[in-house]
Amino acid sequence: MFRLKELRMESGLKRSEFAKEIGLPASTVANYENEIRQAPYKLLLAFSEYFNVTVDYLLGKEKGSELNYSVSQKYKGPLSTAEKKLIMTFRDCSPMSQNRILEYADLLKKARLE
Repeated sequence: MFRLKELRMESGLKRSEFAKEIGLPASTVANYENEIRQAPYKLLLAFSEYFNVTVDYLLGKEKGSELNYSVSQKYKGPLSTAEKKLIMTFRDCSPMSQNRILEYADLLKKARLE
C-alpha cells in the first residue's frame, strides 16, 4: 500500500499543488498515487523527506513511522503547508532577519501563554 495520496491529503494539498512543489506533472503523481506506476528510489526519498516520514512508512511497510525532526514529542508528524512556507521563508532571510523572526515568535508564544 503506497501512502502518497493519504499523506498528500492529510497535508491539505491538491495533487496539482503537490506536483508543482515536487517538480512533477500532476498526471505522474496520479499514476504513483494509484499505483499504476512505481516511483523510482530518488522520488521515494523526495516524497519521504517532503512528508517527514520514512520510506518504509510511505511504502506501507511500517505503521506510524514518522521521522521526528522536532524538538519535542508534542510536534511529531508531517509539517503543514504553512509550516513549510515559514521554514522556506526563514531560510531565505539573512542571519539578522532570522534572529528577528525568532524574537518575534518568542513574543507571540509568551503572549499566547499569558
